[in-house]
Amino acid sequence: MARNILKKNEGSPSSNLPQLRDWHAIAIIIVLVGVYFRDIILQNAFFWEDFLYQFYPFRNFAAVSIAHGEMPLWNPYTFNGTPFQADIQSALFYLPNLLLTLFVTGDRLHFYWVELLTISHYAIAGICMYYLMNDLINDKRIALFSGLVYAVSGFMVTHAIHEVIICQVAWFPLVFLLFRRMLLQRSILYMIMTAAVLGLALLAGFPQLTLYFFLFLGFYFFFEIFHAIKKDGWRVSRIMVPLAIGVIVLSVMLTAIQLLPTIELVPYSQRAEITYEKSLEGSLALEQLITLVIPKYFGASTADGSTYWGPGAYWAFWETCFYVGIPALVMMLFALRHIKQNRYVIFFTGILLFSVLYALGDQFILHKFFFSTIPGFDKFRNPGRMSLLFTFSVAALSGYGLHFVFHSLQALKKAYLKIVTGIAAVGILIWIGVQGGIFQSSNNAQVSQQIYAMTSKESLTALIIILITCALLYLYITGKASAKLTFVVLLGIQFVDLYIFGFNQNNGDTSPSQYYSRTSDIVTMMKEEGKREFFRVNARQSGAILIDRNQGMIDKIFLMEGYTPLSLQRIYPPGKDWDQVCDMMNAKYRLRIDEQRRTMNLEKAITYLPRAYIVHQAMVIQEEKEMKAYMESGNFEPDRMVLLDEEALFNNNDTSAALMDSAVITSYRLNSISVEVSTMKPGFLVLSEVHYPGWNAYVDGIKQKVYRANWNQRAVLVKPGKHFVEVRFEPESFHRGTLITVLSIGLSGVGVVYSIRKKRTQVQREI
Repeated sequence: MARNILKKNEGSPSSNLPQLRDWHAIAIIIVLVGVYFRDIILQNAFFWEDFLYQFYPFRNFAAVSIAHGEMPLWNPYTFNGTPFQADIQSALFYLPNLLLTLFVTGDRLHFYWVELLTISHYAIAGICMYYLMNDLINDKRIALFSGLVYAVSGFMVTHAIHEVIICQVAWFPLVFLLFRRMLLQRSILYMIMTAAVLGLALLAGFPQLTLYFFLFLGFYFFFEIFHAIKKDGWRVSRIMVPLAIGVIVLSVMLTAIQLLPTIELVPYSQRAEITYEKSLEGSLALEQLITLVIPKYFGASTADGSTYWGPGAYWAFWETCFYVGIPALVMMLFALRHIKQNRYVIFFTGILLFSVLYALGDQFILHKFFFSTIPGFDKFRNPGRMSLLFTFSVAALSGYGLHFVFHSLQALKKAYLKIVTGIAAVGILIWIGVQGGIFQSSNNAQVSQQIYAMTSKESLTALIIILITCALLYLYITGKASAKLTFVVLLGIQFVDLYIFGFNQNNGDTSPSQYYSRTSDIVTMMKEEGKREFFRVNARQSGAILIDRNQGMIDKIFLMEGYTPLSLQRIYPPGKDWDQVCDMMNAKYRLRIDEQRRTMNLEKAITYLPRAYIVHQAMVIQEEKEMKAYMESGNFEPDRMVLLDEEALFNNNDTSAALMDSAVITSYRLNSISVEVSTMKPGFLVLSEVHYPGWNAYVDGIKQKVYRANWNQRAVLVKPGKHFVEVRFEPESFHRGTLITVLSIGLSGVGVVYSIRKKRTQVQREI
């Protein structure tokens, strides 16, 4: 019955629904997204948190570098130097990010273009979901509802500050649409198209959700192939196996330019391993399930501040946000009424349950099982991010539910009335429970009173939306409201519900321009002084920050600090004290804090070592613990000797100072440093630069090894005399990845041409 309902619309009450064309739906989604983010678009408010601290500096650095003709493989301005392109969140080759290069003016990319790029992906998300649901249900009006649910869901809105998440999940519905068509039509062309869009999404730069993408596609593959085997047999269905494998292999090949450098980076990063306990951060607590109905029951963490009092830290609010809107939740319940009659309702319901159970972390077995047995899942925390699959499933199920309501009303009127009445009753009971204080507790009377006032207000808002939704559906079911009116009003309620929830979630009052100009006088001084010599700045001590961690990427100041999840393990060398560490890393200015006066300022040091210098004594200590202990002992003199962790062809151990030695940096670019060296004795050119695979040295044009020295620095062996030394960042992982990506693009092009010609030949034969 349900299958026929999904195929035939004639004679149903929905025939009175407003007729839509694709461009109508696209325009509506774009307008609603624009209304939702109007304050950002009109520059009355600005994205906050990680957008301000991480993603705008990343986009600015990448766009400005490319605009000036440099590929930013290396970033020398944060963390004493770090591999920029290898950090997957740099999203350097995500095609929409590359477009930002067109808007660079001078040495700056205006933040507004990055904000618009992020907002545009909300529209892309809604449009992609619209096309998916139209393909599944063949009803543009219902598809529009699902597109709206997905585009401005709680998951999407609370993660606006995480540009990489939004850019990646926006393409998820389109990936699923193409993957589904590939399996059903057994099409090589759709395999290539799926891999291309999936590859584009992967380049957006959030590997945890990439893992969830693959998991979802795996679940759907087994779901579809079992159905196909049952229907057509194994011999007909087995072609689906190589097609599915082809999608994975081709998408990985297309993104090898990013994936291979990232894979190389991970073992050297602080995310190389995390404990199981660490992985549980950001888990969904059982009591948080109430936020499906009352999204801010535990308060919220917004640009205006945090009122969050629930489980976990303040950021748990967005990491565990499952809210999809009351109308969508109600429509999902109508879809569950037909779970036995439609296999896709079964599939999405299964994904929904899986996502909730996984997000519970240690409160259920799924997360521990995946962490222990499935490769990749042991690299990430925040199981609550599985709410992506929950949101996606509810968006789909709400469309099915709405479709069933409009197309099976006559046969199930009594059942639908019971559902509506039951939902209203449950909503009233929840509200009564909140008013009675049975869902919250606190030992602090004042805090308890504040929480009670907040939860009472939020529960009342939820109850009003529930009752309005149920009243509308009651009027429609009883024939007192037309299908057209019901659809339009329900769509409006869904939008208003999500608008109330999150319209001010990301409306910060500080723009990146304002934020990064707070210390403009200091920055100007540093830049002027930087024209005369190379030096670093230590701008952070404990929780005090004078120059923002990633501001070096914007203002081209060499900072010892930075902010990215994939920071290297060996950022700072060991030392007898922090001053020696700063000396070794060429930090001319250091943050000093006066706790009594509660002030902080940058203090100039006189003991800092130059960016490039020569020593004539070397000691080899291969064990990490031994080297660390020696460097912290106070016996280590970095201006006279170098510590290596492997043997070098060097016999001279002259500790006397060589007054005639000189090492002058003649060129300093992102991926290369040129030094003119003069020395009377063999020695090591030491660079206060972070060592990392891919840095090669060329002494008078002859390639030589770059040694890891003094825990995390670079050293190059030089002979007596004058030499021109060039150190270049030439990572093999990047070059191999580029070659694989280019080859896969070529193969994809050949596959597309072959598939199109084959299809034309088949059509001609049929004619």
